[in-house]
Amino acid sequence: MTCLVTGFPSKIAALQFEWAWQNTHQTRHIAPDERITQANTKQKYSPRSGKVRKRAGRPRMSMHDKLANLHILLRAKSFERWPLHVKFFAEDVYKMWHRWTVNMPEVIRQGIEVEMDESMLQQKTTSEEDTLEPVGIHRIDPTYQHMKTTLEKSQKLLVAPNNSCAICRSTLDSAKEMALVCFNKGCNTIFHVGCLSSHFLKGEYGAQDAVVPTHGNCPSCKSDLNWTDLVKDLSLRIRGEKEVAALFKEPKRRKKNAKEEAKSVAVVDDEDMDEPDVLAEESDAEIDLDDVLLQSDYEDIENIQATPSGGDEWKLVDELDEQATPGAVASASSSAKKRKEVIEDSDWDEAEVIE
Repeated sequence: MTCLVTGFPSKIAALQFEWAWQNTHQTRHIAPDERITQANTKQKYSPRSGKVRKRAGRPRMSMHDKLANLHILLRAKSFERWPLHVKFFAEDVYKMWHRWTVNMPEVIRQGIEVEMDESMLQQKTTSEEDTLEPVGIHRIDPTYQHMKTTLEKSQKLLVAPNNSCAICRSTLDSAKEMALVCFNKGCNTIFHVGCLSSHFLKGEYGAQDAVVPTHGNCPSCKSDLNWTDLVKDLSLRIRGEKEVAALFKEPKRRKKNAKEEAKSVAVVDDEDMDEPDVLAEESDAEIDLDDVLLQSDYEDIENIQATPSGGDEWKLVDELDEQATPGAVASASSSAKKRKEVIEDSDWDEAEVIE
């Protein structure tokens, strides 16, 4: 992204400006004689109806043409009194804009700010590892955090009884009437919306036919006030209940640090180590008893031999010799007789006799 335009009074106003910038060849906010690019008419033939349709096509525009159209829109009567702010994020595009504005005889209103983002210039001097802060468009804060102090001040002043307008000196009931508060720290004056608007328009140059002012001086402290900042505070108090509640919401308590949790766990472990381990002693006693049983079993296993029948009954070797049946002995001798001596083949059997 090379350029960003902000400060629109509403979403609909932002969409109107965006459409006019993308379709400068068709928008009514630019006079036909002031347009830089003209529409390209495209013809399309319909074989069914046999008619030729003509449609205006969007012309191709270079970066120079887009900046020139932006300059024209900022000077248009529809947008010239809006509190717009133009910020560039590409240095080469900003230089191109500066060269164009210097050569143009028409000048943009002073209230419209055009500047280069400083974070993009600082990024070139520092390395990527050192730049931990957000840069460019990521630095823009879409919340109302900057309005928190102003809201706190206006809420305290408007709650007080017997408030009066500093211009017309009449009573002002904030529950029934729309009131504006000077956001200067040393000033606590309150105004009607209509009274302060008329006061600003009288002192503003070139605002004879205007309805909404852009800026002005406070009648009490003489400080410069932007009309948009005053109205933001009013709109948040009247229609921004959710935004104000989220702004003044208390942050959740953070959990204990990992170090504190580790210390608490270590203290608990130390307390557990100091207590006598009764279960461990009981388990040791059981293990000793098992060892005794195992040692006695090993002594008997050396003298045990399975029965020839393959059953599950086990007998001692001495008892087996005494109680051996004659059938078992006969079967053992017969199996021994049936065995034949086998002589392995010799390599000499395959030898050929040479005569």
